[in-house]
Amino acid sequence: MFRPWLRVARPDDWTGTLARFGLWPVYFVAMLIVAIGRIPPSWWVIGAGIEVLTRAILALVVLYLLSWLRAFAYTLLPRAVILFGRRLWFRHRGHRIRVRTSAITTIDVEERPMPDGEVFIIELDDGGVYDLCPVDWEGSQRIYAVVARRVRRAKLRARRRAERTAR
Repeated sequence: MFRPWLRVARPDDWTGTLARFGLWPVYFVAMLIVAIGRIPPSWWVIGAGIEVLTRAILALVVLYLLSWLRAFAYTLLPRAVILFGRRLWFRHRGHRIRVRTSAITTIDVEERPMPDGEVFIIELDDGGVYDLCPVDWEGSQRIYAVVARRVRRAKLRARRRAERTAR
């Protein structure tokens, strides 16, 4: 769903599984209310006077709002990686670290021993190298794409700036 300023990588451990399964009843109850709940006739305007179309539109709106709820619920998980605006939160040695995305100079994929496997790593402008999260976590690919795009843009801006000063 459209969440340009909040992206979350859900851990593949018991907390992530519990959060995912814990949200299923919320989805079920919300869709049940939309499906069998009484809709005021004044709301039928949403679906051009057709009750079924009104319910379908309401179901899509509820799904969109529940996707936001899911993202916020995943941010509460201890090992979740969160990209919020221009900040990146991740866990390193038991502590949650917050980093500006402009401070990231490199993002790459490296192989680690099992159970992690392939892991996204970031390098900061101060020389620090951190494991971000495994590649197979839900949502990690979107975080990687955003951070990689921002790193490429920063490198391109720095190269252009260097070319201007060299002239």
